[in-house]
Amino acid sequence: MNTVEIPDVGYSIEVPSCFEEMTRSQVLFTMKRLHNLQCGAISFAEFRVQMIYKFVNVKRGARSIVWERLHPEAAQERNEKIVILYEQLFDFLFKIAEDQTIIPQYDCLTNHLPTIRGLHGPTDGLLDISFAEFRAAASELQLYLTTKEDLHIDRLIACLYRPRGEMQPSGRKVRGFDIAQIDRYAPVCSKIAPWKKQLILLWYSSCVNYIQTGEFTIDGRTISFAGLFLSSTPSAEGSQPSLGWLSVLYDLAEKQTFGDIKQTDQTNIIDVLTLLYNYKQQSDYVRKSSKAD
Repeated sequence: MNTVEIPDVGYSIEVPSCFEEMTRSQVLFTMKRLHNLQCGAISFAEFRVQMIYKFVNVKRGARSIVWERLHPEAAQERNEKIVILYEQLFDFLFKIAEDQTIIPQYDCLTNHLPTIRGLHGPTDGLLDISFAEFRAAASELQLYLTTKEDLHIDRLIACLYRPRGEMQPSGRKVRGFDIAQIDRYAPVCSKIAPWKKQLILLWYSSCVNYIQTGEFTIDGRTISFAGLFLSSTPSAEGSQPSLGWLSVLYDLAEKQTFGDIKQTDQTNIIDVLTLLYNYKQQSDYVRKSSKAD
C-alpha cells in the first residue's frame, strides 16, 4: 500500500499499490473506468481525475465545479498536481502497446465477480475447477486469441459459471459440467456488461498464469507446475501445455488413477497437475540416474 499525506491539514490515506490490494468495490470501479478509457468514452485526463478522487477520497460536488470555472488558473495548477500524483500511484494499472492499445496489467487472483446473472463462478485462483472445465476454458481462450470473436469469451465464461447444484468432485456447488451445455449458458453470458466480461477474462488469465508459474504448498511441500508447460505466459501468447490435455486425460483414465474418463474429467485440476508433477519428478530422476550410469 502507498500512503498519501497532506501534513497541513493532518490528512492521511492508504492507496493500493496493485490490483491484489484493492477491495472489491475499488476493483469494479477501476475496471469499469478502464474499459471506458479503452473505448474512448472518457479521456486520459478524466480517467486520472476519477481515479484520484475515488482512491484519495476527494468529494467533487457543485461547489467544486463552480470554483473550477471561477478560478481556471488555480484549477489548472491542481490538475497538474493530479497528473503527478496519478503517475506516482497508478502506473501499475496498464501499459500502452506500440499501436496505442491500452493493455490492463491485471494480476489479481481473487474472483470479484463470484456470481453473475444467476450463475456461480469458481473460487479465487480457480482452485476448485475440474480438469474438464480447465481444458474447455483453455480451448475457448485459444480460439478467442486466434479469432478475436467475442463469442468465445461468452463460451469461456459459460465453461466456468453455472447455476447452483450439488457438490462436485472438484469442490464446487454447481451443476455438473457438460461441454454440450456450454451453448445453453453462453447466450446468458453474452448479456454480461462488456467491462465485466473483460474483468472475468483478465482474472481467468491471471489465475492460469499463476497455476503455470506460481508456487503451491501441497502436503508441506512447495512445488511449481512450470515444468509441465512450454511457456510461462499462456494468457498473453496462447501457448499450450507440453502434454496435450486429451492425451493426459486418456492416459490417466487408462491407468484408472482417478477412475474412468468421466471421473478423471471431474477431478480437481490441482490434483491432476500434482500427479503430473510427480510423474515428471520420477521421470527426471530416472533420466539423471541413467546418465550417471
